[in-house]
Amino acid sequence: MAPKPRPAAAPAAPATGAAAAGGDGAADGDKRTPTAYEQRVYRLCSAIPKGRVTTYGELAKALDPPSSARAVGQAMRRNPFAPRVPCHRVVAANMEIGGFTGSWGPEAASVKRKRAMLIEEGVPFGGDGRVGRACLVRAEELARLAAGKKGLAGGKGGAGE
Repeated sequence: MAPKPRPAAAPAAPATGAAAAGGDGAADGDKRTPTAYEQRVYRLCSAIPKGRVTTYGELAKALDPPSSARAVGQAMRRNPFAPRVPCHRVVAANMEIGGFTGSWGPEAASVKRKRAMLIEEGVPFGGDGRVGRACLVRAEELARLAAGKKGLAGGKGGAGE
């Protein structure tokens, strides 16, 4: 008896999130619906104005109920709405930027893209390559900004700028 032929491999799912936006994010490649938690994170992230950044920790503190920086980072990694939900505006607590897949260091391609996006939006960088603290949005301000926006990251479309 001849061996059964193997079925052809299914085509790869289209890129989502930061990957579709030219980044490396949404590395899962899945098309799942964001969880309620992720939608809350994306709503807050969408409230970060151009030219400003927040940290994973500040975004976590602004959530209701508060969360952890690591959980926020995982939600950002899965962001299917990039760049409309501007995960590039979320940086580490020490104001360093990382790439869409968790890559770090100034030579990483995704870090270079994120830096270019932030510079284009007017975010200042110091000589050490870190984002200037003057543009940091703290948790309290972020919560107020988000309260002023309605319907973000909900339903079918994603969110603001």
